[in-house]
Amino acid sequence: MRVQFSVNGNEWAKLQQLANANGYPDVSSYCRDVALEERTYANMWKKIKDEIAKMPSGHGHTFALRELVQSPPANLGVKLFENQSALGIRVNSQKDSLHTNTYTKL
Repeated sequence: MRVQFSVNGNEWAKLQQLANANGYPDVSSYCRDVALEERTYANMWKKIKDEIAKMPSGHGHTFALRELVQSPPANLGVKLFENQSALGIRVNSQKDSLHTNTYTKL
């Protein structure tokens, strides 16, 4: 099921600021958690950022999202892919044996 609503430019800017301030990678994840009174997405995103920050840099260490967060939702993988530069990672050209993207910390 899909839920949508419209906002003006000022409201969008406010939602972006609130999402960033609360540790979310995007507005839609923030709105979902606020509407459902859950904060799980932000916790998963924080864990991903913290785990990546602790990783050694270079080509020797590759990882998949499932190694950072157990049973991640699909849209979390999309956010990881979209935020590669902000997280200091890059997607590898080959997927793993489960056909999942793997990443390397730069």
